[in-house]
Amino acid sequence: MNIVVIFINIGTYHAARLRAFNAMCQQSHWTMTAIQLTDDFLDHPWGKLNDLIDFPIVTLKAQKASNATTTKKTTQRELFRLLSQCLAALKPDVMVIPGWGYPISRAAIRWSTRHHVPAVLMSESKSDDTPRIWWKEKLKSFFYIRHFKSALVGGNLHRHYLVQLGMPKNAVFLGYDVVDNDYFTRYSHQARQNSQLTRQQQAQIPHRPYFIAVTRLIPRKNVTRMIAAFAQYRQIVPAEKAWDLVICGNGPEREKIENHIQSYGLATSIHLPGFQTYQSIPQWFGLASAFIHPALSEQWGLVVNESLASKLPALVSNRCGCYPELIVEGVNGFGFDPENVHQLATLMTKVSSGEIDLNQMQEAALTHIQKFSPQIFARGLTQAINCALKNNE
Repeated sequence: MNIVVIFINIGTYHAARLRAFNAMCQQSHWTMTAIQLTDDFLDHPWGKLNDLIDFPIVTLKAQKASNATTTKKTTQRELFRLLSQCLAALKPDVMVIPGWGYPISRAAIRWSTRHHVPAVLMSESKSDDTPRIWWKEKLKSFFYIRHFKSALVGGNLHRHYLVQLGMPKNAVFLGYDVVDNDYFTRYSHQARQNSQLTRQQQAQIPHRPYFIAVTRLIPRKNVTRMIAAFAQYRQIVPAEKAWDLVICGNGPEREKIENHIQSYGLATSIHLPGFQTYQSIPQWFGLASAFIHPALSEQWGLVVNESLASKLPALVSNRCGCYPELIVEGVNGFGFDPENVHQLATLMTKVSSGEIDLNQMQEAALTHIQKFSPQIFARGLTQAINCALKNNE
């Protein structure tokens, strides 16, 4: 049986999932081919991927073949033609499609419907991502959802939304939002084991204990409120006992954030080292003491997976799709209202004060994240494919 899995572009997260799924396919004597629209990194500079890809992959529009961003230049008609040529050669028995909002997703839905090939939906959408209008939801159900035979999602919030759109609950499987846990566990541990060498390689890592956030510097990531909470935290905790804050990432709000830091007089305790690659971020996680993700809106939040796999207690906005699945309150971290600055400041104080057993929380972080591994993705997708085949009979 031939399985085709489609993505916009394949990065580190996708590669880890597809490696695990490809291994499971081989055990079942299936073949799996990944299709990506572009090998352009777009908004996610993944870093080197060659060592991460050991499965068949087809790129519809290679970056070198185009002088401009592929997804903006490719018309819907051209995209359907390119995809049709590729699928005609691969002859898939099942297609696995990322959502319904992308042009390539809609082209894939059209092709699978026209050729009577069952389609599996991969979705991170939940009902509160954006304001929902009832008649648009009805159209979404009619034009897209009804063409899928099953789905793979991150968690129960995402499953509930698909059921609202008309997908049978027993056709929706869990396991979509995972990362390569072993990678983050291994390399963060190495960083801790030799902290002196790590700091030589990453000279900007503070020598004091620190909270870490890894995020794009854009409004919905809510970095300014996190800084305000940190300012409150520094007023509560004596300077000699307070942790620093590291914010890894870049984006259009960087200048605003720098000004915000200056206004609080926190330039020596808040660090902005910029974007960190997939290869370097485990070192920053490894020497950190706790993780913060303050987003106002997030379909999932895979960086939370990475932090837990790195054995970091996590403070996570309760609006993130991952929160109900990944955070066990008081065990491996805490949730908070991202608009409540005082609540986050209080949690920072709680975590850094010695009031809780950090070692125990670190072990709990690593234990819990094993329920969200690439092998879980492979198992969930296999279940979704078998369900799609059955529902297509």
